[in-house]
Amino acid sequence: MVKRLLWALLLSSPVALAAPPAAPAPYASPGGAGLYPVPDAPYTATYRSISLDDLVRLNLTTGTWQGSPKVQKDRAWYDAHFYDTLAARKVWRDGSSPPHYPPFQGPITWDIVPIPQAPPPPCDQPQPTGYDAESCRYVNQLFKDLAKTNPAAAQLAREQVRRGRDVWFKGSFGNQDEEYLHTTRTVGKDNVWYPWLDTRERKHRFTKWGMINDPDCTEGDASTHWYDRCPDAHSSGVLGYRKYYQDPTRDASGKVTFDPATSPYRKDELQKNLRYVLGGPCVQCHVAFDPTNPPKDPNQPRWENIHATIGNQYTMQPMQYVMGTPQDSLSRQVLGLGHRVGTIDTSLVATDFQHNPGTQNNIMDFSNKRLFEEQMKDPVTGKISKARTRHVLKGGEDSVGEHLALIRVYVNIGMCTEECWTPKFPKPGTFFGDQARQKPFDIAQCAKDCEAWNYADAKMPELASFLMTGGPTYLLKATDVDGTPGSAFIDLARVPQGRKVFARECAGCHSSKFAPDNVRADKAALERYYEGHVFGAEDYWQYEFSEAERNSAAFQAKYLAKDPQSGRLRPRQFVGKDFLGQDWLANDEPVPFNIIGTNMCRAMHDNHNAGHIWEQFASETFRQRPSPGSVPQVLNRMVPGLGGRVMGEKKIEGGSGYLRNFSLLSAWATAPFLHNNAIGELTHLKNGAIDYTVRGRVKQFEIAFDELLTSDNPNVTPHRPQKISVTDRDIKLAPREDQQGPIRLTVKKGTPIAAFTSSDPHSPLFMKCDDLVENKGHQFGVSLSKDDKLALREFLKLM
Repeated sequence: MVKRLLWALLLSSPVALAAPPAAPAPYASPGGAGLYPVPDAPYTATYRSISLDDLVRLNLTTGTWQGSPKVQKDRAWYDAHFYDTLAARKVWRDGSSPPHYPPFQGPITWDIVPIPQAPPPPCDQPQPTGYDAESCRYVNQLFKDLAKTNPAAAQLAREQVRRGRDVWFKGSFGNQDEEYLHTTRTVGKDNVWYPWLDTRERKHRFTKWGMINDPDCTEGDASTHWYDRCPDAHSSGVLGYRKYYQDPTRDASGKVTFDPATSPYRKDELQKNLRYVLGGPCVQCHVAFDPTNPPKDPNQPRWENIHATIGNQYTMQPMQYVMGTPQDSLSRQVLGLGHRVGTIDTSLVATDFQHNPGTQNNIMDFSNKRLFEEQMKDPVTGKISKARTRHVLKGGEDSVGEHLALIRVYVNIGMCTEECWTPKFPKPGTFFGDQARQKPFDIAQCAKDCEAWNYADAKMPELASFLMTGGPTYLLKATDVDGTPGSAFIDLARVPQGRKVFARECAGCHSSKFAPDNVRADKAALERYYEGHVFGAEDYWQYEFSEAERNSAAFQAKYLAKDPQSGRLRPRQFVGKDFLGQDWLANDEPVPFNIIGTNMCRAMHDNHNAGHIWEQFASETFRQRPSPGSVPQVLNRMVPGLGGRVMGEKKIEGGSGYLRNFSLLSAWATAPFLHNNAIGELTHLKNGAIDYTVRGRVKQFEIAFDELLTSDNPNVTPHRPQKISVTDRDIKLAPREDQQGPIRLTVKKGTPIAAFTSSDPHSPLFMKCDDLVENKGHQFGVSLSKDDKLALREFLKLM
């Protein structure tokens, strides 16, 4: 019990204390209960045995938030009702109107109630779904050493991770409301629907859309209303999309004309969302194929082919909800053409009015991320205190600890949209006063007015426990779909040379062994500083050094040590630390945008600045960052005749203007590069699908690597071809963010999408960010010799 309270205090979550609906019976499997035995096959991807108890013991916890006052008061209740409250829905009060489309920023006329889901049986029993069996396989391979000395502690740690994995795969917390209540205000209620949900598309989902089919499901038929047939009633058949019954459809008199639970199939039910609504857990963006064990058929994966946290580089996630929109709509142009595959602008809804799509984050070895001490303000008491944090998001904006960083994501994907989020948005069509500006999201208000916040808040410790177990995917552990081993794609003889190049050219930013400023400024000093340091996995450390180095008595004396338990020589950094001695391949240091030189609009993101919507999710230290400088002030490019002219400068301040140094762990598997996937190109199979195989990932890595180390100067030969996303036809654009109102501007075919998506409609005279070229910058290493570039490329494949 003490340890359960300990990990609960690390983060938090909540739920309504009214008795929830009765939990459903265990899932009905096609072959009866207990259909799926728990497999015990070893993984080829790497996972880490680190528990919440370990984080406390090793001083690796972060933040000051322990959960809302309600969660802290009733933590035992929320723990007992964990599975009851993974999903939620609105129950409309008598007299509220209109029931599915409340007015923007209107009063709360509903209550939030859980959509209960059955808790899975213990892992020593057969499981009701293949997903549950895979969850048991996952946790059973963790904490094996701990189980030898303290079985109870190992069992608790595994339970925490399993629960956290269930939050990752199943927790939606009522976020379906964002699409059906808010997105419809912009695209129209008839345009939010999902042609890919039709079970007859199952055989094409990855090929067409990069979506990952639920391995438990099979193609349905008329008896399933043309949805997939799944043992989990809430699975849509696609990982990351959970289905729940829609409210009954009623006529003007209130009579039910379509009951989602009982009505027969209607041909228009999918297009009109009559039967189901879709909620989105985090795997929607982060789940993909395991790079080390890809499926033979990407439309028929097995659970052993699935990796939960690698990030899906192959999906057009922003488009999946609005496929009913016409080709000349703003949504189609911005989301379909302005977002590269594998990216999403996470400030698209709570918009910062800057075009800045970003990659789906790869979550690996977060226990080895650098910790920063920063000043944080408690969102309830207002007290400011110093605490540790990891930098999250591209600019390190989420900087008040993992608990609030994680729960903010749930808000950002739709949780508590109407209660807490949209009331803080500027009112479309306004130019003056408070209505024309964002207001800070109020955590205390949200916990009071939106019980779904508490449902999620209470579960963040478990979610963190799962995410901390994610580790790298190594090419040397991979086997391709045709049986080719990953070692066939790397020239190990070049790795020692590549390691030296990396040490002097890259490690100053891309190593968690943080070098002092005077060393980072001197490449020769950097190479000396990293002598003997292992950048990659301990299993492969010998490949990083030449035979002469490894056999040198001086090298062994300085950099190796005898393990006290096994007696073998190991690199010193791992002795007594094991994987916690591994390099994270980045220092997470925030770097001014004008030093990196990449497209600056992501660095200019300002939703975490004072007075903006995510103010409470960033530290005081974040907002005290020094200004990185000024940028040209550019007249709005949509102004006829004058647009694009420079009229002075504007100073960047308040915390914006930085990007953190990203980790290069598993870079071989996650190309294209940069924060926006603009460096490199995806390759395709003969059937048109993106090449997801080991060979395909390596080829994409090599293409991206070559482009990254090529000049972006158009006057130099060779140079990168400039990439600018443009409209593919003439479109009509309303100057309001909700695309309403009488004014329509003509945007011609070939117009850069950033030219009309990076200005604030409430202050439209100037561009908020003006930077059109997407694959510019990061000129580090461009002048290396061809031989050094090749060696560096092979070295990075080992990481």
